[in-house]
Amino acid sequence: MAAIRELLNEADNVEKIRDMIAVILKTEFNHQYELALEAEADNAAAFKVGVFLEHSRPWEFTENTDGGSPFPLVNVSLNETRRAEGKAGSTAGDKKYTALFSIDCYACGNYAADGKDDEFAAVKAWALARKVRNILMSGFYAYLGMRGVVLERDLSGIKTGVPNGLEDSAAAITIARLELEVSFYERAILGTGVEFEGIDFALIQKTGEVLVNL
Repeated sequence: MAAIRELLNEADNVEKIRDMIAVILKTEFNHQYELALEAEADNAAAFKVGVFLEHSRPWEFTENTDGGSPFPLVNVSLNETRRAEGKAGSTAGDKKYTALFSIDCYACGNYAADGKDDEFAAVKAWALARKVRNILMSGFYAYLGMRGVVLERDLSGIKTGVPNGLEDSAAAITIARLELEVSFYERAILGTGVEFEGIDFALIQKTGEVLVNL
């Protein structure tokens, strides 16, 4: 006879953390774009950021719903989880884990005839990575909106590169990848879960882009 009586249909905490990171970025970039428009900033378009979830090739979409450049883009991916060092919890209780997330910031330099397209792509990618870092490492998101589940988060580094297969492409696209480490509790099946306020969001099935319903 099976010992587990409940349907194993609930997402793990690490999946909820990944989704929350995407929601935080989408929510804050929506607000930053509004602020940029109010301030009549010359670079307001740089704050209109598409946020994707677990999408390996968001740069394949050559235009957005307005028929313009889809860039800048951000994609959030869960890379790995591992048991925390030392005693990670009781045998039957919740366990401490560390998760590694990749947050890829994509920028393109050949839209609107920038000229030095590769240089502009790199500069824009770093600028986008800076905005992402400022959001996720702010004091407002010390626990990524999941206090009681998330113990701490830390940015381990940022590096740039070119998407696989586009090294010789006419499109100058640069990725600035942020590596975010999150320490958290993963629930046990028989343990009591920690409640936190959820945020309603959805994915565009065709592209994987995150939409936030505020």
